[in-house]
This record gives sequence, C-alpha cells and structure tokens, in this order.
Amino acid sequence: MFKVFSSVFMVLSLLLTSSAWAKDEEGARDAVIKVVEAFRVDIVQDKAFLAENPSVLAERVDRILATVVDFDDFSRKVMGKYYRRATPEQRERFATVTKDTLLRTYGASLLDLDPDKINVQPLGPQGRGREIKVKVDFQMADAGLLNIIFYMKESKQQQWLLSNVSINNINFGRTFLKQFGVMMEQNQNNIDKAIDAWKASLAKKS
Repeated sequence: MFKVFSSVFMVLSLLLTSSAWAKDEEGARDAVIKVVEAFRVDIVQDKAFLAENPSVLAERVDRILATVVDFDDFSRKVMGKYYRRATPEQRERFATVTKDTLLRTYGASLLDLDPDKINVQPLGPQGRGREIKVKVDFQMADAGLLNIIFYMKESKQQQWLLSNVSINNINFGRTFLKQFGVMMEQNQNNIDKAIDAWKASLAKKS
C-alpha cells in the first residue's frame, strides 16, 4: 500500500511540476505579446511621424525593449571569450555601441510592418534548457514576411528577458558572435579597434 501511495504522490508531483512549468512558458509568450503590442501601438501606428524623427523612434524602441532586453548581458554573449580580456570601460563601450547602433539601424525596419498582420503563434514543443521559443510572424507592408523566434529566459528576479533572436532562420546571437570574433582577428586582438569595426559593421546594416 505504501508503494502505491508513493507512486501516486510521485505522479502528482510530476503533473504539478509540469503544470507550473507550462504556466511559466505562457509567461514568456505573454512578455513577447506585450512587446509586440507596444511595437504596434507606439511605433507602427505612428510611423509617418517617426519616419521623420529617427531620434524619437530610437527612444521609443529603447523604452519598449528595456523591459525585456539586458543589453549588457547580450553584449557579453557577443564578445564571447574576449569579454574576460576586456576592461570594464571597454565592456561598457561595447554595450553602448551595440545598443545605440542596433536601435538606430534596426528600429527603422519596424516602420515597414503591417500593424494588422502581426501574429504571435501558440507555443510549440520546446527543447531542453530553460529558454522558451516564442514564434511571431510579422507581415511587411510590401507583402514580405518575417518569421521571428524570440528566445526568452527567466531571470533570477522571475522576469522573462530576451536571450536571443532568430529572424528568417538566421540566429543573430551566433552570427554576431562569429562576426566579432573575425573582427578581433582582423585587428590583431585589439579590442578598441575591434569595437570600432563592430560599430561600422552594424551601421552598414541600416
């Protein structure tokens, strides 16, 4: 009888754990939905004004992403093994360059979205690890389609933050990591020169 009760208890424990984790997964999707809705309301629907005011556009994108993106952590991942070699000042500069350039160059692309055709898909099967993949389809005004996967990870403060992003099957985290590694090699492992090259590279993506 004791074995029966033990078995039932273990099954219930697994079910409760699975249920809690499922709720956590939905929390990741909810965080993405809030960001997407903010893009729709604060950016896309005001695109005529923002197209003429790029600084305001960058400020709005920054305000939206600040709730889900830790740019210092993102920069650490992009620098990879070179992060430990960098001074605190170089780390801060790299994070600032990455943030400011990405906001300016990629923020403008948000103006091309069709506000009525942004679809956050239901969560699909998830792999191992603590990252939750949230897929979103963005219809562009010119009829093009962006398939974006937001990789969300829960912080120690129980806040869902963006860990990585994949756009049309291009993993930006891995791509940026490789690109910065190449820039370090091309600049004889001089971090300051590599950061200058990194800034110029990002600016070309506008």
